[in-house]
Amino acid sequence: MFRPDRLGNEWLGAPFSAYSERSPYTGIVMRVKTLLLATLAAFGVFTPLASARPPLAIEPGWIMPVQDDRERQQLRPLREAIDMLRAQYGGEYVSHRLEDGPRPVYVIRWRMPDGVTTRDFRVDATR
Repeated sequence: MFRPDRLGNEWLGAPFSAYSERSPYTGIVMRVKTLLLATLAAFGVFTPLASARPPLAIEPGWIMPVQDDRERQQLRPLREAIDMLRAQYGGEYVSHRLEDGPRPVYVIRWRMPDGVTTRDFRVDATR
């Protein structure tokens, strides 16, 4: 069995044989340093350093501002608009998009009952 602790410095090779004297960082000094670092880490001395960065004063341009609830209109559920089109025209739902503006509108792509024709319907999205 290979045990480097029993071989001494010979197994390290010639460049390391000069460092065979005892290092000043062994024994009690190393234990005290380890205990000091563990104590500092336990009390959270290093955590304020990581969170010392000030918050951003200017928001990036891609962040959308939160709208006030008073300004936001109550939208009709898409399910209601789809059920209305199904009752009036038959056929099936394909896709939709919401055109936002002063008066939001659902643009619903609808496949007609013949299975070939596709139409876009504009349905008021507000209640």
